[in-house]
Amino acid sequence: MTDFRRAFRATAAAAMLVALGLSACSLTRPPPVKAQFLLQPAMPERVTKTQPGALRVGTVNVAGPFRDRSFVVRVSDLRYETDFYDEYVTPPAPMIAEATSRALSRAKVFSHIAAPGTLGQADYVLDGFVSALYADHREQNSCKAVLVISYYLSQADTGSGVPFWSKDYRRDTPCKDDSAEAFAQGLNTGLSEILVTLAKDLASAELPAAQ
Repeated sequence: MTDFRRAFRATAAAAMLVALGLSACSLTRPPPVKAQFLLQPAMPERVTKTQPGALRVGTVNVAGPFRDRSFVVRVSDLRYETDFYDEYVTPPAPMIAEATSRALSRAKVFSHIAAPGTLGQADYVLDGFVSALYADHREQNSCKAVLVISYYLSQADTGSGVPFWSKDYRRDTPCKDDSAEAFAQGLNTGLSEILVTLAKDLASAELPAAQ
């Protein structure tokens, strides 16, 4: 056997041992534990005026960069990062839609509130779009929970889906520290404040007569 073949076989054997060692490590090493958080805003108080008719909370969409379960961190004016170790229990869109429905129902904004995904009869439909949902870490040793939601109200029976009422809501809530738990708490505080204001705005809105 030539020296070249001996050297090649020795190199191949060494490479195989390294690969087996790495494989064994990957099999025995536990996967990293991810912390999971819920959006659980506080519910608003009952409004002074209840609108006649029934409301259904329709679709709440979230902008692409913030749509997934992983937390998003803004580290500069142009750069965002995803947090591998911290995430929502479910994607944020259904949690925000369900929280919106519960808040408006608790506040008695309409005579009846239909939950998202239900097919019950409704006079009005409320949709939403979340354009920002991130932890702002652009300032050193500082964090803000940024949440921007636009809500759109339309008549259910017209079929056009064109809203007759809309409003944008934004909250930049300071976090008590730069941890993921503090960010989640800040988001819940911001969402609570948005839902309180939304309930009051809808209760005082001039609505077209139900069809």
